[in-house]
Amino acid sequence: YQRRVRGTTLELPYTSRVLLVAAFLASHNPARLDKRFFCKGKSSRRKVKTRKGTGNKEAMKGPKSFPLERMVAIYSAVTQDSSIPCSDVMGSIATLTSLNLITRCSVDLLEQPKYKCLVNLSTVTALAKESGVDFDRFYYNY
Repeated sequence: YQRRVRGTTLELPYTSRVLLVAAFLASHNPARLDKRFFCKGKSSRRKVKTRKGTGNKEAMKGPKSFPLERMVAIYSAVTQDSSIPCSDVMGSIATLTSLNLITRCSVDLLEQPKYKCLVNLSTVTALAKESGVDFDRFYYNY
């Protein structure tokens, strides 16, 4: 897959592309809605009550930091594959971080690392489409 991001051509393997989509979802979707979007069963399809007027405020705050564990869980749900080799995931995260597509927010080595996605919606939508991920199904549009 090739895509121009910030003036350069970006070539990413499948795992990195889907991890970037998962990072975007983790950074933009509220954590309280993970069960709704990423779990199977009746409880995941329940309607969520929303308060009027709060959505735009949340969307304007920009991407939020998220733990590594949450991104990997979203990756598993999006790909429907629970057997992800750890080396592939950690290698892809290192690549995405070095390309400044995601950034590490936590500095404490003892605590679980937290990241933030720096890619815009149009890039992630294109990545999801090329990777065969139903992005609209998982994205919470305020």
